[in-house]
Amino acid sequence: MAQQVKPKHVILITIDGMRGEMITNPTIASENLKQMRAEGLYVDSIKGVTPAATYPSHTTIVTGALPSRHNIFYNAPFMGNQPRTISYWYADSIKAETLWQTVTEKGGIVASLFWPVSTGSRYIKYNVPEYWSIKPGADQMAFLRANCSPAGLLDTLELHATGRLDEENFTAGSINRDVREAYMANYIMNHYKPTLMTIHLITTDYAQHQTGTKSLRTRRTIESADAAVGVILDNLRDHGLMDSTVVIVTGDHGFVDVNRQLAPNTLLVKAGLLGKEYGSNWKACFHGAGAMSFLYLRKPNDAKTLKRVEKLLAGLPNNVKAKFRVIHREELTRLGCDPKVALAIEPVAGVDVSNSREGSVIRPR
Repeated sequence: MAQQVKPKHVILITIDGMRGEMITNPTIASENLKQMRAEGLYVDSIKGVTPAATYPSHTTIVTGALPSRHNIFYNAPFMGNQPRTISYWYADSIKAETLWQTVTEKGGIVASLFWPVSTGSRYIKYNVPEYWSIKPGADQMAFLRANCSPAGLLDTLELHATGRLDEENFTAGSINRDVREAYMANYIMNHYKPTLMTIHLITTDYAQHQTGTKSLRTRRTIESADAAVGVILDNLRDHGLMDSTVVIVTGDHGFVDVNRQLAPNTLLVKAGLLGKEYGSNWKACFHGAGAMSFLYLRKPNDAKTLKRVEKLLAGLPNNVKAKFRVIHREELTRLGCDPKVALAIEPVAGVDVSNSREGSVIRPR
C-alpha cells in the first residue's frame, strides 16, 4: 500500500475469522496480505469485544463503541425461551453513530458489501447487505436482490462484474465467493467512486467452523480471501486510484480448534429452571454466543434464581469447573456486555459452548 497524503477513498475489508498466522506464516499462500504488511502499517494483535463474534465485532469496527453502547450484543439476539431464527440484520438496531453516518453527513458517498447489521441503512448509498430469508426453501439470491439499495444494484453487479449468482456458486462455503465479491467492489469503485466502502469476506470463517484452523479447506479459503484483496489492489493500481486510497484489512475475531463442548442449559433443565422445549416455562436460560454463554433471568432482579444457578455451577466436579470461568456482573459491565445478562461463562481454549438442553454438561465436540 503506497503512502497516503490526502486520501480520497477508504476501503475497509474484514476477513471473517482472521488470525495473525494467516499473514505471518510463510507456508500460507497470502502474498497480497504479506506485501501489505511489508509496505504498510501492521498491527500484531488487537483486543476484541465480548463476545468475540461477527456481528458485535463488525459493529464495533464501524462505531468505535462497545456493545453496551452500540446495542449489537451477539450475532442473534436473545429471544427469551424461544428458538433463534433471526440475526441482528437491520442497521437501525445500531444505537451509536457509524462511520457510514459520519461520512454521509460530511457529504461523502458510502458503499458496502455483505457487512453485518447494514440492511436498510439510510447512510449507505450502494448496499448489498448480509441478509437472508429464514423461510424454508426460500430463493436466497432473489431475497437478497430485493433488499439491496438502490433497487437493481445486485443485478447490475451480476451483469457487469460477476455473472449470474446462485446458491451453488455464491454460498458461504463457495471457494470463489470472496473473489466474486472483489469484482463487485471493483465495479462500485470504478463507477461510483465511494468515499468509504466496507467489505466483509466470509469464507475463512465458514471453513474454520466446518473443518478447523489447520485443514486444507481453510488454507484454500485463506488463499481465496488473499486473492480477493489482490484483485481489489490490482484494480486500484490499474485505475490510478492507489495513491488516493487507504486500504485497511482487518479481522473481526480469531479462532481456536475445539474438542469439547459445554452445555450449561442442561443444568438448568435438571434443576427445573428451564423447560426442555422452547416456549415452555422458564426462570433462567443460557444464550451461547462467540464461544461464551450468557445467563438471562426471566425476572431480571430474581436474586433467588441467580443464586441457585451460581450454586449449580459451583457444585460441578472440579474437572468440569476447570473448563470455564464465571464472569459476574461487574466485569460484564466493564466489558460492555448486555446489561440484562446476570452472569456469563467463558470456557478455556479448546472448549466451545452449546445451547443444548439434553445430555451431559460437558461432551465431545
